[in-house]
Amino acid sequence: MKKYFIISLSSLALFSACTEDVDLTLPNSDNKIVIEGLIENGKFAQVLITRTIPLFSTVTGATAADLYVLDATVYVSNGSITDTLGLTIDSSSSLGVVYQGNSIIGASGQNYSLTVVTADGKIYKATTSIPYPVALDSVWWKPQPPEDSLGFANARLSEPAGLGNNYRWYAKRPTKDRRFLAQNGSTFDDKLVDGKSFEFAYTKAYDPTDNVNSIENDSDEERFYYRKSDTIYIKFCSIDKASKDFFTTFEAALSSNGNPFASPTTVLGNIDNGGLGAWTGIAASYDTIMPTP
Repeated sequence: MKKYFIISLSSLALFSACTEDVDLTLPNSDNKIVIEGLIENGKFAQVLITRTIPLFSTVTGATAADLYVLDATVYVSNGSITDTLGLTIDSSSSLGVVYQGNSIIGASGQNYSLTVVTADGKIYKATTSIPYPVALDSVWWKPQPPEDSLGFANARLSEPAGLGNNYRWYAKRPTKDRRFLAQNGSTFDDKLVDGKSFEFAYTKAYDPTDNVNSIENDSDEERFYYRKSDTIYIKFCSIDKASKDFFTTFEAALSSNGNPFASPTTVLGNIDNGGLGAWTGIAASYDTIMPTP
């Protein structure tokens, strides 16, 4: 026993002798441009432009000028018309301030190019297309046993034959949600459901930019559930593959955030010149789930 005790003391002395102060300088990353743009059938294009925040900094103390890019020039073209987007206030957008078009209305079967020129002369480009919409057969609220007043939003889809269709589900409660929200995992393709009719369900989504209707403010028993008294607007979107790849990789990265055992995920955007984000075309169809008696 005495022998092992002496070895332990010697080891401690060795480690103590090797200890020294380390002056570690944390790296600073450049603020990158993040472009989140979409053009929907029947609507003008909208583009939100922000800057990233370095990994080792905090949002606290950041001003609007640190986050928003409000001095860019934004163009959208359908090949024959070029629309210059202007800044506007839109409370239904994630951050409230967007560049919005005024002359090109989205149409299915059309391609659209986006050009963003920042104040320092950098140019970012992307292209997208609007597919043809695929409507849901029906939508309804269904209780989740043992609950009888809480449940999920359900839908039935007859998926058209022919591989290559991609979808994204959004939902909104008109009296509680200021914008349509997509639950994590709400983007999918037709690889496993091509040409089939099937039913699926989604839980209630939360808006990270809404402090009132946040997940933290929801009771434990109602978390992720819709009430049977809720009116639920459904926005079911057809999107192209590039948009599907962006949303699925973004959701994967979001799910693994903070998990040291998760594999790193590269978010697949379609903005060139080192820009982050995506320029997305969507073909939306709308449904309503009415309150259940």
